[in-house]
Amino acid sequence: SSNTQAYSWALLEQLCARENALAVERRKVRVLGSTVELAVKRARQVLRLRRELQVQRQRIAEQRRLVEQRARRVEEASGANESLIARISETPIRRDEATRQQIERLVVKLRQDRIILEDLRAMLARQRAHVASELAFVYPIDLSDDGWVICGLRLARADDIRGWASGEQTAAALGMVSAVVDQIAQSMGVPIRFPVIPRGSRSVIINPSSATVQTAPLFMLRASDRPRLRTAMRQLAADIEQLLCMFGINDIDRHQVLPNLTQLLLAIESSSFA
Repeated sequence: SSNTQAYSWALLEQLCARENALAVERRKVRVLGSTVELAVKRARQVLRLRRELQVQRQRIAEQRRLVEQRARRVEEASGANESLIARISETPIRRDEATRQQIERLVVKLRQDRIILEDLRAMLARQRAHVASELAFVYPIDLSDDGWVICGLRLARADDIRGWASGEQTAAALGMVSAVVDQIAQSMGVPIRFPVIPRGSRSVIINPSSATVQTAPLFMLRASDRPRLRTAMRQLAADIEQLLCMFGINDIDRHQVLPNLTQLLLAIESSSFA
């Protein structure tokens, strides 16, 4: 029984040793398991971090691509703006230069036209002076003992006409005055207020300002024609006054027809020397 008891104690000791070894192995397994689990967790974390890093890299690459693309667009836009600014800055210069050259050409042409115009004016003034000189020669106006006469014929007032001879003399003188006025108006290119129709001693004057065009005789065949002759002489004097006003002569006496006509001829002749 002592052997059996010793043997039991030995078996018990072996069993305890095995249990201790098994506990140790279990602890090792636990440690190893926890280590494996930790490694697995770490591996999973690393994998997850790698995936996130890959996604971040992709995002960064995409953002870099977008930034580069925007940078290229900005550079292109900047280049286009610089080109546009250059064109805009050059365009006014070219435009100003073209405008300046055009203005210079126009100024030169204007000066040439002005010289031509002055020459034409001088030629017209000389031509008008020549016409006035010829008219003064053909229809001489003088101051005689009986008053002012044209070609030796006295120009009486309408109320001073007495008899046939006086009427014919006045009609002939008025015909000459109307001829001179008509020639002056034509040479000056001026439409006179009351146009005249020279017909010698049977000349007439037109009044276009009335409702119907009316004519008044510059002669008197009978006493009843005196009012119309008075109106015609007043209109003829108004024509001479109109022509005198063109030369700045305003202070005149309408009743002095022949002196006013003489003053008009002298003004035309002297204008060629202005």
